[in-house]
Amino acid sequence: METKDQITRNISLAALVVFGSAIFYSCSSDENGTSASSQEKDAVDAITYSLQSDSNGLAKSVESASMYAADENLYARAVTLECGVPYSASYDEAWEGTNYSYDYSISRNTELSCTAEDTPSSLSYNASHDGVYDTPRMSSDDAAALQWTLAGLDATSQNATLDGSYVRNGSQVSKVREQNTFKSTLTYDLTAINVSKTNHQIVSGSASVAFAGVSSNGNSYNYNGTITFNGNGTATLVINGNTYTINL
Repeated sequence: METKDQITRNISLAALVVFGSAIFYSCSSDENGTSASSQEKDAVDAITYSLQSDSNGLAKSVESASMYAADENLYARAVTLECGVPYSASYDEAWEGTNYSYDYSISRNTELSCTAEDTPSSLSYNASHDGVYDTPRMSSDDAAALQWTLAGLDATSQNATLDGSYVRNGSQVSKVREQNTFKSTLTYDLTAINVSKTNHQIVSGSASVAFAGVSSNGNSYNYNGTITFNGNGTATLVINGNTYTINL
C-alpha cells in the first residue's frame, strides 16, 4: 500500500510530466542553458506560439486551408467552386483547452484558378485574423495576415503544396523569466510546404522568419531564423546559432 508521502510524490511527478510536455519546444534554450539572451528567448516564444495550433498559429491555418480545399471537393475533382470567381467569408473561431485558449475573428478570401480545360490548378487562399491567445508562457493580442497558393490539387497527388507569406504582429506579455512586455512583427516566407490531403497536417517544407521586436522601454531588437517542418508534428527553428524544437 502506498503511503501518503508516496501518493503525494507520484502526483507531483505526474504534474511535472504534463507541464514538461507543454514546454517541450524550449528544451534547447531555458532548460539546456544555451547562451541565448532573454530577448532571444522571448522572440522564440513568440515564434513558437505563432506556429502552434493551440494558439491559432500557422499550423492551424494550414490545416484550415487544406480542410477548405477538401470540403469544396478540390482534391476529389467534384469541385463546388467556379473557376476565377472570388469567394469570401467571415467567422469567429475560439478554442479553450488545458492551459491554452484563443479567440479570433477571421476573414477569408479564396479564388480557384483553372486550366483552359477548366481543370483546377491552384487555389488562392488569403485570410486575416484578429484576436487574442493565452498560453502557460505568454499571452498575446495580435493580428495575422496570410497570402497563400495551394497547388497539387490533382487526385493523383498524396499531398497538396502550399507557398506564400504569413505575417503576424501585436503585443505580447511574457509569463516567464523577466516577464517582459513587448510588441513584435513576425514575417514568414513559406517554401514548398507539403500538406497531407487526408489529415491536413504539415508533412514537410521550410520557412524563413524575421522577428522585429520593440520592448516596453522602447529598445528595438531583431532576429532572423529558419524553420524546417519535420513531418512528425514538430518543427526545428534555428535562430542566432541556437536550435529549438517546436511542437506544432
